[in-house]
Amino acid sequence: MKAKPSACSESGTVAAIHRRPGFTVIEVLVTIAVIGILLAILLPAVQHVRESGRRTQCLSRLRQIGLALHHYHDSHSVLPPAVIWSGPPGEPLGLDLLPVGTIDRVATGVAPGSEPDRVHANWALMLLPHLDQSVLASAYDPFLPVNDPANAQVRNTKLAVLLCPSDSLNDRPYDRGLQAGNPGFFYARGNYAFNFGPNNACFSFDPVCEDGFQTDSDDFLNEVMWVWGSGIGGVNVSFHLRQFRGGTSNMVAIDEIRAGISPLDPRGTWALGMAGASITVRHGKYDLGNDGPINSLSPSADDIVSCGELTAEFGADGLLQLGMPCSSNIIPANHQATARSRHPGGVQVLMLDGSAHFVSENISTDVWHAMHSKDTTEQVSLPF
Repeated sequence: MKAKPSACSESGTVAAIHRRPGFTVIEVLVTIAVIGILLAILLPAVQHVRESGRRTQCLSRLRQIGLALHHYHDSHSVLPPAVIWSGPPGEPLGLDLLPVGTIDRVATGVAPGSEPDRVHANWALMLLPHLDQSVLASAYDPFLPVNDPANAQVRNTKLAVLLCPSDSLNDRPYDRGLQAGNPGFFYARGNYAFNFGPNNACFSFDPVCEDGFQTDSDDFLNEVMWVWGSGIGGVNVSFHLRQFRGGTSNMVAIDEIRAGISPLDPRGTWALGMAGASITVRHGKYDLGNDGPINSLSPSADDIVSCGELTAEFGADGLLQLGMPCSSNIIPANHQATARSRHPGGVQVLMLDGSAHFVSENISTDVWHAMHSKDTTEQVSLPF
């Protein structure tokens, strides 16, 4: 007769059947810690690779703009002006202190209303046919101000070729009428700006002005319609390539800039031909103290029409933390702006010969200004 298994042997078998291999709590914690360390090591490397790709794409787009500038020059025998400014001569809103090209009638609520806007096409709008945007160019009416409703679709079109992928804010449009309580005039953002020149904040007809801007008259109220500096063009002013005495390879044509941090902020607006929007000018010349001209933390480096409202919204310290400080003038206007980017350590520039380069923010202020001046006669050691 077969003996039955003992209770002891049955329980032992059951225990053997239900026992499973697994991790202890300590082993799980150690594994999580190792994964965390690996992620901490790999994440900066991944971010660096991504930023490197974005920076390369940004350089490529600058080169496309360089080709477009040269195609425009081939077609017209001159480079485009910074902006076309229309209407009767003079700037009555400037109180005989500011010339045409500085006061934004839409942002300050003058237009549309008591008078029309006077800002027409800027350099970027004029380059559209040479940037494979002939359809968009044909939709723009050059006989109307850029703010006219007929040009709304063009000015609010996002163009990849004018955007740097490193700037996460360039998908938020600028509302040019918001500051005056008349919202709805939207403009798409851009990250590239026309070099107007790093001149001093004075005018050459003044005998004590050194390296100032030039105008076609000293009567700002009634006569001035041309304003230019040592950059690659001006208000209603165009230059031929042979006018750049230092050579096209030594001259910055286009600077990288950042898109505005608020719908009130005009900086980085591709179709608006004003300082900060699509033009760099002065670069805080002689106002920077110990601060450099690139990604400057000096408020005076960006003097823009809505700085008072931006300071109220973010606070002066908040603007500094965002890397977008600004200042306001007695007469609210767009006076000056410098190069800025979201690339760590510097910005990218397009030289007039069509080459594009990264420039460290540690560059000497004197070298930076010399690179932006067609009137520079001395040899400059370029930082690339």
